[in-house]
Amino acid sequence: MAASLGMSTLLVALPIFIVSEGHGYTVAALVAGAGGCGATVAAIPVGWCTDRWGPARVGAGSLLCMVGAALVMTLGVEPLLLGVGHLLFGGGALGVMLSRQSDLTRRIPIRLRGRAMSLMGGTMRFSVLLGTAAGGLLVDYLGARATFLAAGAGAAIGLPAVLPWAIGEPTEVLVERTRRPRFLKVVRQNKRRLLSVGLFGAAAMTVREGRMVLLPLVGVSLNLRPATIGLLVAAGYTADLVLFPISGAVMDRIGRLAAMVPAYGLLALGLFGLSFADSATGVLIAGLIMGLGNGLSAGSLFTLGSDVAPEEGTGSFLSAVSVLTDSGRLLGPLLVGLAAGQWGLNAAAVVLGASMLLGLLWLGTVVGETGK
Repeated sequence: MAASLGMSTLLVALPIFIVSEGHGYTVAALVAGAGGCGATVAAIPVGWCTDRWGPARVGAGSLLCMVGAALVMTLGVEPLLLGVGHLLFGGGALGVMLSRQSDLTRRIPIRLRGRAMSLMGGTMRFSVLLGTAAGGLLVDYLGARATFLAAGAGAAIGLPAVLPWAIGEPTEVLVERTRRPRFLKVVRQNKRRLLSVGLFGAAAMTVREGRMVLLPLVGVSLNLRPATIGLLVAAGYTADLVLFPISGAVMDRIGRLAAMVPAYGLLALGLFGLSFADSATGVLIAGLIMGLGNGLSAGSLFTLGSDVAPEEGTGSFLSAVSVLTDSGRLLGPLLVGLAAGQWGLNAAAVVLGASMLLGLLWLGTVVGETGK
């Protein structure tokens, strides 16, 4: 929750601030996408460290990295420095999420995993709701530097939850030292499962991250105030909070596909609707539809990765999945920036919606049901 609070604050604040400073959509999207680039770069080291030192220590170190990155961003407001800071921030956020997922994968049996992972996703969505609303309000009333400091403070909230475990990690959490297969060996032995789940994760993350950049830019194009934009983005996450328990229950009791196909279908529908939005009301309706879909997909990517993860080298396998999935964190904002710069924001929404439909086709034909 702490990691996603800080990350979502930046994802709303950065595009608004950069465009308001006179830079184009492409520059704004690249800086916003730097967090995803950091996550992709950090994935393999984080998986190796999790297998070696345990998830609690990796989680604590990742939160500290996020706090340091936020301080870097306050040193200057040039796009290059903001991009570097956001890259470090994104790497830290990935470390937190991957260490938590690895811990739950070892603890939770598959018959309960959908509900456990959806709870993890749902609690993260609660902090995203707070972060998206705060990002616009803070930029509007306190300025960029205060917003970046607030993002770092949000990440710091999580430190008391993991530091006691990191300092004296108990045996049930500590990774067995004798079971540390090499990363490349884990990848070779599980490459088919890795590619099937990871490529769908990349498509889903492309759309999720793309919409986080697209919604604020649409608000800017409609001349809305930053505070209003933040509230519009946050409204979509309200639906997330209502529906995430349904996601876990459906995944465990009916099947992964029964929850995921309608969920990601709604996400695509909301993006197509956003391409026709010409007012704050239109943006709100599209955001709510996307929020419904995102809520029904809560924890789905965590669950898919955990379902197919091997018992040995769990952290390494999940980090490899994360490399593919988190490439979408970079690709989403990049797609938005390129499409918006070339054809406009409406076209960017259509591109994201089409990407989600292709991802659903892959999910149904290649990934299939993983919960049995």
